[in-house]
Parts: sequence; structure tokens; C-alpha cells
Amino acid sequence: MNKKSVIVIDDFPVVALGLKSILEEAGDFDFKGYAINVYAMRAILKYRTPDLIIVDSVLPKSDLSETLKELKQTAPFSHLLLFCSADEEFTSVLGLRSGVKGIISKRASKDEIIKAARTVSAGGTFLSGAAAEKLTTYMVKNDIGTAGRKRPAFSTREYMVLKRLTGGDSIAKIAKDFALSPKTVATYRERLMGKIGVRSLAGLIRYALQNDLLSDS
Repeated sequence: MNKKSVIVIDDFPVVALGLKSILEEAGDFDFKGYAINVYAMRAILKYRTPDLIIVDSVLPKSDLSETLKELKQTAPFSHLLLFCSADEEFTSVLGLRSGVKGIISKRASKDEIIKAARTVSAGGTFLSGAAAEKLTTYMVKNDIGTAGRKRPAFSTREYMVLKRLTGGDSIAKIAKDFALSPKTVATYRERLMGKIGVRSLAGLIRYALQNDLLSDS
């Protein structure tokens, strides 16, 4: 069996070792170590490029969005699974915007953790029940419209911009990659929101989730 390599980034060693035990028991993962902070993370990624990185959503002296951005740059071929506390409301949206492939609650069962790790390490997208509930709560509190009521028709360029926006890329980066002005990309974003019937990037993300646009095509 070709096992998937995995590292864990969590400031509590007992959590990392607990995940190690769960994944090794599953039989299809090769645990390559853990880091307790971003400094140790940089050191371990200097020598390893794992298939899966499980990262705690709250690390000491670090900003989650910046940590995820650094992971995407340092380990672009590794899939990210965010390990979240159950009381975090906006982490699902932030994580998805930053390019993570999966979100799992720290209260998840052993079977759900294994399922999430298998799905994400294979390139799929996974949201645990708790994470999906938090995402829905965020949408309702922010009065985000109903994406997915009816699937609109997109131009090729609109579809490409939608994929990039919901995948975590900034307007500036999309503009540079597509040789467009930031203003033009912003216009595409506004046009997409109008077609889908949402009022924020979080609404676009919800639409992307419902229509499986966050998985690789």
C-alpha cells in the first residue's frame, strides 16, 4: 500500500500524538512528525513535503490566515486539513478562503478524522458536520443570500475568476495571472455576486461548496 505522508501542526503534543495514533491505526498513513509552532513548522517543512498537513486553527503568536498562506507557498503540493475548536464560528469561511481542502472539529470521532484525512489527502474536499454547521451559522448571521437556488450561466472568464476567488486568491493575484487590471477583476466579482444572488465573498464560497467548485478540476 502506498501510504500518505502526514505531519501535524499543533501546540499541544498530546493532540499531535493522538492524531498520530488514530492515523497509524487506520493503516494508510505514514506519520512524519509534528510542529508546535510556526517556527518548528518551517523547520520540518524544510526537509519534508507531506501529502497531508493537519494544522491547528489556533497557534500561539501566529495569525491563521498568514499561517495558511505560508503553508500554501512553502508546501504547494500538500493538502491542508484545518483542525478547529467547536466554538469557532468564522474559521470555516477563513479556512476555505485561504485554500484549505478540509475542516474537522476537534470533537470529531475517530472515524470522522480518518475519513477527513483520507478525503483531503486524496485531493478531495471535506467539511465535518460541526464545521458545516458553523459555516451555515455564519451565513445566516451575515444575511447572505441563497446561493444555489438556481445555477446561473457563467462565461468562461467568470467561471475562472469564481474558482480563483473561492480558492483563496486575492483580486491582485488574479489580475496579475490573467493579465487584467484589478478593477476589471473586481467588476467580474460584482457581476458574479449579482448572478448568484449573494452580497459577499463568503456567499460565493457557499455557492462554490454547494456546486463542488472547491475541488480540483
